[in-house]
Amino acid sequence: MNRYIKICLLITVAFSNPIFCQVSDSIKFRNEQLENLKSDIIKLERELNQKSGKEKASLQALENLTRQNTLLQKIINNIVKEEKNKERQIAQFEEEIAYTENKIQLLKEKYSKYIVWIYKYRGKSYLKSLFNTSSPLRVLKRYRYFKSITEQNKKDLKLLKDSKDYLVKLRNKISEEKRSLALLRTDKSAEQKNLVKKESERKKLIAELRKDKKHLNEEIESKRKAEIVIKNIIARLIEEERLRTEMMLKDDEKKLDLSRIYNYNNMEKFSLLKGKLSWPIRKGRIIRKFGENLNRKLNTVTLNYGVDILTSENADVYSVAEGVVSAIEWIPGYGSVVIVTHRDEFRTVYGHIKEIDVEEGQLISRGSPLGKVNESLEGHILHFEIWNSRNYQNPETWLSKK
Repeated sequence: MNRYIKICLLITVAFSNPIFCQVSDSIKFRNEQLENLKSDIIKLERELNQKSGKEKASLQALENLTRQNTLLQKIINNIVKEEKNKERQIAQFEEEIAYTENKIQLLKEKYSKYIVWIYKYRGKSYLKSLFNTSSPLRVLKRYRYFKSITEQNKKDLKLLKDSKDYLVKLRNKISEEKRSLALLRTDKSAEQKNLVKKESERKKLIAELRKDKKHLNEEIESKRKAEIVIKNIIARLIEEERLRTEMMLKDDEKKLDLSRIYNYNNMEKFSLLKGKLSWPIRKGRIIRKFGENLNRKLNTVTLNYGVDILTSENADVYSVAEGVVSAIEWIPGYGSVVIVTHRDEFRTVYGHIKEIDVEEGQLISRGSPLGKVNESLEGHILHFEIWNSRNYQNPETWLSKK
């Protein structure tokens, strides 16, 4: 492909470039997401403010603050994601500007050569050069040659004008993107300050609630209810997977969400990891075992579908195996819960998560970070479960010995 065709293609593609549309669409979509999240936070703040002084020192108030913090973190994550998109778009625009400037320079040089050619062959010497041969065929060839040079120059001039117009558009667009990026960073900074403030309020409330053991009893009761919710979510995921498989067999692509189709058979075999499964946190100890647990302080017995692992503040949580993030849910008692689906109908559940690093539908490998352990009345505790289809497993028989 010659240089002229390459330049033409650049300008043709550039003026119909979907990037310009995608940028505005992306901004619109992000703004809608952020507005929805901020609206949810405002509702929660209103609910909290309507409570009496006594009600504000309650487990429900703690759940409210935890939920607000989760939404704030989601806002920040969305802003960070859009910030990275903006940085990539700016880099792409800068690359296109450099490329277009180079092409304009080449076209200017080509036009300068044409001016020299005009001076040399046109005017008085043009006819002499044209008829300086006794062969009519050569005269015709020279005429066609002069004509093609002239026509080519017209095309080059148009391309030069289009290139300059496109360069102006690019520079305007990059200025717009840089302004938008600056606003994003300001917005992110404000939300981060808000999150720090809310997290401080939450810590103070946890310290206050710990003084009365009835609140701890309430939290344990809410966890018992949360187990039922988790069980229902697992059942829902199994049913969704069954329907996807059924539609694949029927080849019903119209109803099939192709973004949710994964080949689990290409993943590591989860069943072979029994007894040597990686821990979801680097350091920690199990304080509540699988099955029935007696709380001697409260004199209560609860059923635990998994294990509760006590760890340090801001401890990172990792996926124990390769899989797909199939659900991220908010459940009172466990806060944000991440569920990962693995090969052969195995699923792992991670409760009490904050600063979630993954999204639903994301393929992850063993050791991929999911988020950090959040704080509850009992401390920084990760709730961890393993399911095979609808059957919950004892994680202690799966986790590697420390």
